Amino acid sequence: MIEGGVYNWVLPMGRTLVGFVVGVMLGILGGWAALIFNAMIGYPWAVDIHRNIYFVSIGLGAGLGAYVGWMNLTAPRYLMIGSLFLVMVGGIVGSYFGLLYGQNVDPNYLGRSYAIENGLHFGAAIGAILVSTALGLFNTIKTKGR
Repeated sequence: MIEGGVYNWVLPMGRTLVGFVVGVMLGILGGWAALIFNAMIGYPWAVDIHRNIYFVSIGLGAGLGAYVGWMNLTAPRYLMIGSLFLVMVGGIVGSYFGLLYGQNVDPNYLGRSYAIENGLHFGAAIGAILVSTALGLFNTIKTKGR
């Protein structure tokens, strides 16, 4: 890589963009998996528990997708697992922020008090990519000093 070239700016932006896009897609898949899981077990618990299963599943999927953009395979295994855990926690927190700051649907819409909205998926991906980018840039800066 050319020292001080355009790659120093393009590569982190590309990693962030790829992590965000993959995070949104895997967050959507995680939400579908949670809906299928809840339907398969027959909704035996309270509605809030099933709703939290849905939110956590979206956050885990978005966290895994955001981690892909900044994955470092040369790091020790405990750092990889720790950073993956932090990014997934960022995705879960982001999904709850997406619920808080996203569009709210009318409680009477289709007779349900809750409907799927994209604010959850984007919030989860944003939370996860913020944590993933911060960890990735910290790792890049730390390794350049060696």
